[in-house]
Amino acid sequence: MYISIDLGRSTTRIASTLDLKNIFKIVKFPTDSNINAQKKNMSEAVISVSNLDKIDAVAFGFPGISSKVKNKIEKSANYPQIEGMDFSSFLPEKARDARIIVENDAALGALGEAYFGSGKNNKVVAYLTLSTGVGGARVVKGKDENDYELINSEPGHQVIEKTDDIEDGSGIRGTLESFCSGSYFKQRYGVNPDKTAGKEVWKKYAFYLSAGILNVIAMWDPEVIILGGGLAIYNFDSFYPFLTKELEKQNFFEIPKIKKTLMEDDSGIYGGFILLERNL
Repeated sequence: MYISIDLGRSTTRIASTLDLKNIFKIVKFPTDSNINAQKKNMSEAVISVSNLDKIDAVAFGFPGISSKVKNKIEKSANYPQIEGMDFSSFLPEKARDARIIVENDAALGALGEAYFGSGKNNKVVAYLTLSTGVGGARVVKGKDENDYELINSEPGHQVIEKTDDIEDGSGIRGTLESFCSGSYFKQRYGVNPDKTAGKEVWKKYAFYLSAGILNVIAMWDPEVIILGGGLAIYNFDSFYPFLTKELEKQNFFEIPKIKKTLMEDDSGIYGGFILLERNL
């Protein structure tokens, strides 16, 4: 039995699998700001999805940067409560002897989309998650099924408006995250990212998102860019027409296909399957 954990700032998803391809059982619940409550909820969820079977390995995706030598969470811009925590402390006793393989949550989303989702038929895949924060990664597939290069460089913290006054969770001003994440949407645009946001709001949103995407194209040269996270899942059709118009204003870069996530909320879970398959 294997466990895949996607610890997001808004929602935690924990799934079990027998074959690293299909979900056996999955539990989803709101991520708790109280770290002790979060540990308890995660521990109980792992027990639930494992059906009390022996756990051989755990893929652990989380919003931040890890110290892989010490097996601890070093930094998390949007969930600072978990900084300094040992990954095993979120697991029940029965899982603490299992091998734990950790990765940034957006990077796992990229792997899930690259192998199971909208990037399945592409070699070079860029993934951006537009959610509580903005994250992302690039996946370059090799010749073998489990041979890939994964680059996770925190694209949400790239500066796209240097004179801006709003800081994101990292303390940097004018970032893609501060313009395009759910955390700053109402502060930035005056409304929530839902049906109350009119065309002018999404047009402005697309303007800033296009700046980040052009930087992704320049740095990563992807065949496809996949947009995931709650903002993309529920609002893709609202901003996509404006986004394409903004990207078409330049004629230097060839614009790759831009797709909505196919795996939606489960991309990180499936990315955990890929991470385990490669490392076991």
